[in-house]
Amino acid sequence: MIFDGKQVPPAILPEFAKFQGLEKLSLIDCGLRSLEGLPRPPNLRVLMLGDNHLDDLSPLPTCFPNLEKLSIVGNKIGFRNEMEPLTRLTKLRALDVEGNEICEIRGHDRWMADTFPRVKRFMITAYDVDSDEEDDDDISLFLSDESMDADDEEEDNVSDGPGESVPEVIQID
Repeated sequence: MIFDGKQVPPAILPEFAKFQGLEKLSLIDCGLRSLEGLPRPPNLRVLMLGDNHLDDLSPLPTCFPNLEKLSIVGNKIGFRNEMEPLTRLTKLRALDVEGNEICEIRGHDRWMADTFPRVKRFMITAYDVDSDEEDDDDISLFLSDESMDADDEEEDNVSDGPGESVPEVIQID
């Protein structure tokens, strides 16, 4: 379900509850300031919340425990403690934080890899307010189920040591 660029009135959010089989939801640039009132479809695997005004991610693990891919591009995430609730998303495999202030913190890429050991793919970059460019190939790669399946096959064939897995970090300059 895609609502990109549409102001979603809070009164309509409870209507999403009717879509129990919903697996992908995109609310990019919808003017969201809070996650309060978002529906809780039990099968949601992909959530796109880019270009809103979010700074509190704490409801996500409770609302969407089955998330595998999350994009919070271009929000107001500026501190590591604001990301920590996402560690409770045990099925999370892809995380896109590009364009958030947290990306300006020195060593944030290593911190992300250490904090989210189950995540196989990160999209991170330094915050660039002057850039209006968007790389569709990077977004397609992030959303692609096939690329995650290929990563799973590679992981079966490659050992990084006893019990260790190194996530793919995609740094965009």
